[in-house]
Amino acid sequence: MRVNCSNLVVTVFCSSLAGIMLLEVFLALGAVIIYFLLSKKKEETLPFKEGWWGKGQKPDAEEDTTIRPFKVETTEEELSDLFRRLDQARFTEPLESSCFHYGTNSVYLRKVVSYWKNQFNWKKQVEVLNKYPQFKTKIQGIDIHFVHVKPPRLPEGRSAKPLLMVHGWPGSFYEFYKIIPLLTDPASHGLSDEHVFEVICPSIPGYGFSEAPHKKGMMSEKKVS
Repeated sequence: MRVNCSNLVVTVFCSSLAGIMLLEVFLALGAVIIYFLLSKKKEETLPFKEGWWGKGQKPDAEEDTTIRPFKVETTEEELSDLFRRLDQARFTEPLESSCFHYGTNSVYLRKVVSYWKNQFNWKKQVEVLNKYPQFKTKIQGIDIHFVHVKPPRLPEGRSAKPLLMVHGWPGSFYEFYKIIPLLTDPASHGLSDEHVFEVICPSIPGYGFSEAPHKKGMMSEKKVS
């Protein structure tokens, strides 16, 4: 009996190739099924309209969302308390040649505290912070602070485009103070007035002058909402 070796080799090769392709199909299918199952296990979040981060239980009455003017203020008593606490600050000895590799360097921190006590003009800073109109309103049980700046002038036939600018962590609404005039009044700064914006800069909950949530569970995506 004669055996055609070439045909046998081709048959074996084709069988192996078919087996490999079948295995790849099964693996791909398995990966799709696993992805589908895992993607369904996303963290459940509260619907936006049902959140309540204020103290106690959500009242039956409708929440008062009146927008109230806000102004940054300070008192001599508050400043005296600040300076007293700065005087009582304790500093640990830094590691040699560590710079900032292991946290804030206490040698540098001493300089910061000294500047804060002896040179920084908080009253002047209050004036700077109050440069733009600020407001507060209740959102889901907590007071939210925001800066709202409208264009001082608009080209004829144009309307301002609303722009929401939200700071990150760590940060504050003050990050946007230098760019606000360029967005709301570009013509006065040598820029094109083709796009003029009405800017809103909120302080996210627990930052700046916004009230912190009184309940756990407020994740980043809820803050952004």
